[in-house]
Amino acid sequence: MKGFTLIEIMISLAVLGISLVVLLGLRNRDIAISSEANHIVEAALLARERITLFSMEKDKETIEKKGNFEDPNQDYKWAIAINETGFPQIQELSVDVLWNEQNREEKITVTTYIDSEKP
Repeated sequence: MKGFTLIEIMISLAVLGISLVVLLGLRNRDIAISSEANHIVEAALLARERITLFSMEKDKETIEKKGNFEDPNQDYKWAIAINETGFPQIQELSVDVLWNEQNREEKITVTTYIDSEKP
C-alpha cells in the first residue's frame, strides 16, 4: 500500500494548525510592539518641540504648565516642570508627554537644562 494513513494526515493537520496559531500570535505581538515604538518616537519628537518652544519664551519663572498638542497630535498631552539647580542661572526643564495606549496611560520624560537668563 502506498499513501498516508488517516492518523498521519490528522497529526500533520494538528501540527500545521498549532503552528499557524503560534505564528499569528507572534505577528499580532509584532504589530503591538511596532505601534508602541512609533508612539515613543513621536512623543520624543513632540517633547523636543515643546522644549524648544519653551526655551524661546521670555517668562521662564512658571513652575508648571500643562496642555494638549494641536492637530494632528491631539492624542498627546504635555506637562512642563521647572526645577531650580544649585547654580543661580541654570534651571532644570522636564517635559512629560502622555498618551493612551490599550486602555493605559503611557508617558515619556525628557529633561534638559536651560539658562534662565537667555530669552
